Amino acid sequence: MRVGTIFLGMALILSLTNCASYDFSRRVVEQGNMLPQETVQRLKIGMSKSDAAILLGSSLLSPTFNNDRWDYAYTLRKGNGPLVVQNLTLYFSHGSLSRIERSPKIVTSN
Repeated sequence: MRVGTIFLGMALILSLTNCASYDFSRRVVEQGNMLPQETVQRLKIGMSKSDAAILLGSSLLSPTFNNDRWDYAYTLRKGNGPLVVQNLTLYFSHGSLSRIERSPKIVTSN
């Protein structure tokens, strides 16, 4: 009986120290709309709003003041590494795509 208690206590101590040594901050954190380059290249000036929505999906940033502007944002951080930010903005005029703006990839250090 005493050997079982000692064994159970040792197993509990080992499992707790294993959890303490794991660095939970090394997770990969992705937020926003991930838009592959191939998908963005399929956008064409003059494309309708519905065609653009089918191609890209709905934006996570809902248009508050201007329904003719759609913003897509994406951020990625791998563990303690740098933060990568990408933005894509679509402008519509009379229901069709009139302008595409893609910001360069921004990489920030910790």
